[in-house]
Amino acid sequence: MKHLAPVLVSQVGLLLYHQVTTLVDLAPFNGSRHHTFKERLAEAGTNALLMSLAPIGYALQIRSLMIFGVAYYFALFAIEIIIWWVPYLSVPSGRWRTVYNRLLSIGTMNSHAGDTLDHWLAVHHRLHSDTLTVLPRIPQRMVPNLEHLILHLWTAITAVITAVYFFG
Repeated sequence: MKHLAPVLVSQVGLLLYHQVTTLVDLAPFNGSRHHTFKERLAEAGTNALLMSLAPIGYALQIRSLMIFGVAYYFALFAIEIIIWWVPYLSVPSGRWRTVYNRLLSIGTMNSHAGDTLDHWLAVHHRLHSDTLTVLPRIPQRMVPNLEHLILHLWTAITAVITAVYFFG
């Protein structure tokens, strides 16, 4: 027999965690205080909409929203890797830099002209340079902070739990 509670707790918990860390200044845990009101509202609104669909689908057993949830959490985790982990672990160059910049532009919804990674590094520095980190800092690279380490772990766990429930 399938147990729905772990799926909903994980999905709703991820949604709430994201909303709180986006909207509430928890310095030095997060960089929310460095976002403009418009940036906070855009991120919170977009993610509230997308992150609400799967729990609604699972709670009401709406198959199309359940399928969306399975795909969404894995896609979200992939975007988190593109945004946070690639620039921490490597410096894309050549043809890979071009491909990476396109993926990063999609993941960050960046419409700025020029090199997307350079722009993202500047944004990251403005928003997160004084937040808590547990990973070693690498010169000239960004480091995922503790807030985002928790978010990424929670996203991965939610993706797995959602898929196991759906396919189980």
